[in-house]
Amino acid sequence: MWKCKLCVFSSNLKIQLLRHYRLYHGQYSTVSLLPCLYNSCMCTFSTFNSLKVHLSRIHAGKRKVDGDTTGHFIALFVILNSHLLREKCPFRACTFKTNVYSTFNAHRCREHQNTCDYDDIIVQNDVNVSQDSDIEQDPGELTDENETTPVAGGSNEKLAEQLQFNLAAFFLKMQTVLHVSQRATQEIIEHVDQLFLLSEPVKKNNCPFTDTLAVSESNVLHKSVTAEGPLSTAKRRKTYYEEKFPLIRPVEYLIESSQHTFMYVPILSTLQQLLKKTDVLEKVKETPSKLPGQYLSHCDGSYCHENALLSDEGQKCSLILYVDDFEIANPLGTSRKIHKVCTVYWTLANLPAKYRSALHSTQLALLCNSNDVREFGFSKVFAPLLKDLRTLEEVGVYIEAFGDCVKGTVFSVAADNLAAHALAGFNESFRSTYFCRFCLTTQTEMQVSDAVTGVNLRTKDLHDSLVQEVQEGDTEQGYGVKRSCVLSDHLKYFHPLTGFPPDVLHDLFEGVVPVELAHCLKSMIAKKYFTLEELNRAILFFPYQHSDKVDRPHPIPQTFVSRGTIGGNGHDNHTLLRLLPLLIGSRVPEGDKFWEVLMDLKDIVELAVSHSFTDETIQYMACKILDHRQLLQEVLPSLRLRPKHHFIEHYPHLIKCFGPLVHLWTMRFEGKHKIFKKIVHDTNNYKNVLKTLSERHQSMMAFYLSSPRFFKPSVQTSKVESVYVDSLPVDTHVLISSMTDSSSVYRTKQVTIEGTTFVTGMFVCTETHAALPEFKEIRNIFLIQNDIFFLLKD
Repeated sequence: MWKCKLCVFSSNLKIQLLRHYRLYHGQYSTVSLLPCLYNSCMCTFSTFNSLKVHLSRIHAGKRKVDGDTTGHFIALFVILNSHLLREKCPFRACTFKTNVYSTFNAHRCREHQNTCDYDDIIVQNDVNVSQDSDIEQDPGELTDENETTPVAGGSNEKLAEQLQFNLAAFFLKMQTVLHVSQRATQEIIEHVDQLFLLSEPVKKNNCPFTDTLAVSESNVLHKSVTAEGPLSTAKRRKTYYEEKFPLIRPVEYLIESSQHTFMYVPILSTLQQLLKKTDVLEKVKETPSKLPGQYLSHCDGSYCHENALLSDEGQKCSLILYVDDFEIANPLGTSRKIHKVCTVYWTLANLPAKYRSALHSTQLALLCNSNDVREFGFSKVFAPLLKDLRTLEEVGVYIEAFGDCVKGTVFSVAADNLAAHALAGFNESFRSTYFCRFCLTTQTEMQVSDAVTGVNLRTKDLHDSLVQEVQEGDTEQGYGVKRSCVLSDHLKYFHPLTGFPPDVLHDLFEGVVPVELAHCLKSMIAKKYFTLEELNRAILFFPYQHSDKVDRPHPIPQTFVSRGTIGGNGHDNHTLLRLLPLLIGSRVPEGDKFWEVLMDLKDIVELAVSHSFTDETIQYMACKILDHRQLLQEVLPSLRLRPKHHFIEHYPHLIKCFGPLVHLWTMRFEGKHKIFKKIVHDTNNYKNVLKTLSERHQSMMAFYLSSPRFFKPSVQTSKVESVYVDSLPVDTHVLISSMTDSSSVYRTKQVTIEGTTFVTGMFVCTETHAALPEFKEIRNIFLIQNDIFFLLKD
């Protein structure tokens, strides 16, 4: 019995399962990759045709799957041999005979290409394959769309509905995922319908059946896109999407006493639809195993344990909000800042971080013009969002899988320092006396203090008293506090001191790293270790591999000395700092202080982006930060430390509070901006742009939510080959023979595990000895009994 890996469908025939894939799952290739039909094979494919090619090449001679006999190999040959070819050619008045299908196919193409004149017995006795038959068809022969094998899924009406749904999903994918304009989509639909109508006379002349009108009306494509079809116009397609797809419409709100509007996507409805997905629910329920003293997620931090709602027994929804402004117009054009948008995204913190990194797992909550936020304030713009979050805390949201209402709250807000201070109510000028939202250190103390002490850390009681004093006008200073936080005013379980983690992206990769690189490179170039041209030449011609090809750094600009920074984005700066020893390390003499500053900074960066911590590694990080600060002030005594240097000194303490900070940074949230910029670029329409952006985004999410799976498989590979164990080297042969009794195994050159791609020839760190890493080269990748094995070379 063959079983679909994406749903509950099962069949005795591979042909039926393949058709089931094509009918019910084929349109979701960008969301849920199609898995191989064989349970022993881990391959996944982005298209239905690539799945068929894989089956014909790799599994062509198989008769058994999981111990069950599935019948003969080439079903179509058996059908033709038993029903068509034993006597003569099935076309009328033709005496050609053959027992070879390829010969018959060539004869049919030469002699009967433009005719449907079958023999009477063929027309009367339609050739069908029973679902109870043991015959299995060769996947390489699945090219005829007019085969008569019934497809699982119910009656013809259900089949027609499914085909129409697939057609609608295709149109929706064109507009939202492939960014085809609505006008272009409409033209494609109209031209396809015209081509179908023009082909009607050809069908009438060549087809022996008299009721050609019935054949025409039974065509789902024609019925759907014709003048009265449900997918014929943009308005009708929109209505169909609302009825058949899990589309959550954004709501347009009018800001009080003004003509300005903003768009809000109901967060409770989105949460309900999201938790209807089986794989999402499974990930939410996961409880990862960890050792005592480990920090693997936000659940291990003290702030989560101190939260009265999240630390309570039972399932709770923990949310991460993201607030930022982004420019949708040309930042160098005349329309800059006019269409600047303030956006609020959110994601489910209950999901493991590796699944939250997928862009479609980040949900849209709110879109508003940035000028309106500054004019009317957060409280008026965030009103519907705060109302739903308050309902989530007090009542909860009903989840069908649990059969009850599940409560939740906002655990943290990811934002850059400016947005975090604005929303939390702190001073937004980082040149002010009290610039830090974590402690009461002043600008003068930051320059002379060696490390952050626990004496001057802000506390909830102190902050609440400062907010009250500021509201009553008792103090002008406020110790950096300007107003209350709008979230804490409306939410019972959120506080600004425990809800705004630092951002590694802006503090390190776009803050400290480019500044210290500029000062240290300037000094090393002055010492004539190398020139700027030699450094840029090394950057341009370095043999980047794998993900470094995408994040390869750009050459250092000539003006970096006067600017005091090398610029660049976070990806480029991270790659440059990590590969710097390979670029110019051989040119720097041993013991150079400026080089030691960069190597200490490199160690701090690698620690900051770590996904797991222990108390020992946190203490080691604190020592590294202290040593780096002292060495930096020693070699660059005239350098004035920036506030971001101070924020980094809080990292060891904040990791114990929030968990790994890389799980709460803004890197993946900012990747969501590209989707909206692409929509504006394609539509080129700035009339009520917020409504256009929100509706397009929600249509895209409806497409993703209608897929069988919300996430991609944890293990993905597409190209495998079957190799005999006896043909492998002796040591490999002995090792594999101890794992399996099979005479052959699968081998591949590339496999993706939990989002990380491994290829043959890649060097990986396998273990450490005396704090030094050991590297090995991947020589082969084997798939043995649903497990991945790397053959490594020291």
